[in-house]
Amino acid sequence: MAVGTLALTRVGTLVGDTLTPVEGTVVITDGRITAVGPDAAVPGGARVRPLPGHTVLPGLVDTHVHLGAPEARGPLSRVRAIAGWFRFQPGKRRSFLAHGVTTVCSLGDENAWVHDFRRRVADGTLSGPRVRIAGPLFTAPGGHPVATIGASPDDDWVRVPGSPDQARAQVADLAGGEDPVDVIKVVQDRGDPARRVLEPIAPPVLAAIVEEAHRHGVPVVAHWGTLPDLAELLEAGVDHLQHLEPRGPLRGWPADLLETMVTRGVTLAPTLAVTEPRLDADTARALRHRVREFHEAGGVLLAGSDAGTPAVRSGAGLIREIALLAACGLTPREALIAATTAPARALGIDGAGAIAPGRAADLTVVHGDPLTDLDPLHRVALVLRDGRVVVDTARRR
Repeated sequence: MAVGTLALTRVGTLVGDTLTPVEGTVVITDGRITAVGPDAAVPGGARVRPLPGHTVLPGLVDTHVHLGAPEARGPLSRVRAIAGWFRFQPGKRRSFLAHGVTTVCSLGDENAWVHDFRRRVADGTLSGPRVRIAGPLFTAPGGHPVATIGASPDDDWVRVPGSPDQARAQVADLAGGEDPVDVIKVVQDRGDPARRVLEPIAPPVLAAIVEEAHRHGVPVVAHWGTLPDLAELLEAGVDHLQHLEPRGPLRGWPADLLETMVTRGVTLAPTLAVTEPRLDADTARALRHRVREFHEAGGVLLAGSDAGTPAVRSGAGLIREIALLAACGLTPREALIAATTAPARALGIDGAGAIAPGRAADLTVVHGDPLTDLDPLHRVALVLRDGRVVVDTARRR
């Protein structure tokens, strides 16, 4: 946390949960926002940064990353990935911050390693975005990633419960204790009948996972593929959905499932950044229409990139995802809400995620007005984490 007072002056600011634009000053003291707007007074002794033509918005939140996974293929990339793993991914941490991403949610990483990663960032040993973690992901013996990329049931980044009782014990181990995970992730995916059939988690086991997680006050995030997967997840009571695949509601949302999702406030992070590059134009267009239908029905969209997969880079993937949400028919403000205030609420990020007095000063400053168009997201001038400047291209300019 930064010590002292910093004032960003002559700047536009997107405040509150609705990202309402105001002009004036943002005052940050000891890592917290203390005043914002045209009437915000600059305290004596404050460092002052005039930023005319710039906009301050909450730091971006990526709801789906894999911190330990390589982002490219090939022998050299594997060597670099191993070196990065041992050094807690300095390249990824820098890249997230450089793109204005100040919070990430890890949805499937080696449990002991990602706990250590989160602790080191939290105590300031490592510079990087805030880290929310699921630890390992829950799947079936014949499910993804066991049957797809060869993960072993004994690996520390997966859990393969054989019964409801074992599932409850494994969830309690993760969600309880002194260093609990922030979310529990399940994989409920039948695969593609034309290519590879996968085993979903048995409904009694799935129900036990969700019940135990909720008993500990921990939300459940679900990877899914098909409409039967979605129906089982909603029946079990999951809180958040990741991905939107052509195997799912390509031709339309079943009315009952859509109503259940919206009524219960089940969020959807479609991760278009990872799926769209491998889709034909008609399929990509249809999935965008499904996203728009979900949004227009009152559903809560979150931005998640699936960074860590070979096709998606840390930081840049989230900027692409925000642009794709806008291409679905969201306004720039709505797309930005999906990457700031909405995920902060969904993930329970206390004190961050919105610009208001008393909040943590996790801020991204861009050149231009992102409510007019999203191009300014490619012109990051300043990034603050807990009030500390971690990226400063404006001064170099």
